[in-house]
Amino acid sequence: MVKFCPQCKNAFWGGQYCPKCEGEVLLLDMANQENRKYLPELNVDVRPKYFARSSMLLTCFGFIMALPVGAFVFLRGLSSSGNVTLWASIGVATVVGISWGAWVASKKIFDKQMASVKEAKELQLD
Repeated sequence: MVKFCPQCKNAFWGGQYCPKCEGEVLLLDMANQENRKYLPELNVDVRPKYFARSSMLLTCFGFIMALPVGAFVFLRGLSSSGNVTLWASIGVATVVGISWGAWVASKKIFDKQMASVKEAKELQLD
């Protein structure tokens, strides 16, 4: 669960108090409706994390699905013609094509989502 510090505006993955601020500054959970009023000022810090996560999931899904699809193409073609070299190259090209396509698609989606995030933002190094 993502929590935010209203004082230093950093995001943390759980915890009750901010580990960076002096004293005991309570972290706010964005799942609570009453904490949504802080979202506009914290939005710049949060959105890139979620956009990157969705892009990573798309890339991972493409890489995972590429091998079974490539193997299916290879075995299906091999059973019909018996030309190992041809169908092995088509199977490898399928794996590379799907993996590369997923990577390019996730980059385009990430760039499109990040267009709404302002470039001048304070870095969060945690």
